Amino acid sequence: MHFRRSKFAVNNFSLPLFSTNLYYYDMNDDQKWEDPLENDGLTLGPEEALQREIEKSKSLKVDRLRLKDEIEKLRTQKAEIKDKNSQLQEKIKALSEEVTLSRYPEKYVRKKNMGIVVLVVILLFLLILFFLR
Repeated sequence: MHFRRSKFAVNNFSLPLFSTNLYYYDMNDDQKWEDPLENDGLTLGPEEALQREIEKSKSLKVDRLRLKDEIEKLRTQKAEIKDKNSQLQEKIKALSEEVTLSRYPEKYVRKKNMGIVVLVVILLFLLILFFLR
């Protein structure tokens, strides 16, 4: 397999070590990356560069303020969700207590009924023993 080499590597070096961009020959001139010229090919002076940096700084400040607002909104949503979660947990706890309270009488009735059955069985056993003697 043969790798294509960039024009720089072809013109200046014979080693294939510098063939980093394998698609260099396949790209159009519009696609090739170069340092962009600013303001129609003219380089900016110090005032224009300073003005551009000021604009970037302002946009970053606006972004930072927007992000702070979003963070604050998310914090309030988080607090609301925590409150709602705690309310739901309390509701679950109350409902589970109601369920356990309603089950205790059933268990008590079942134990009472079971006690009666055991007592009847013991009495029958004793009566049978008494009559068989």
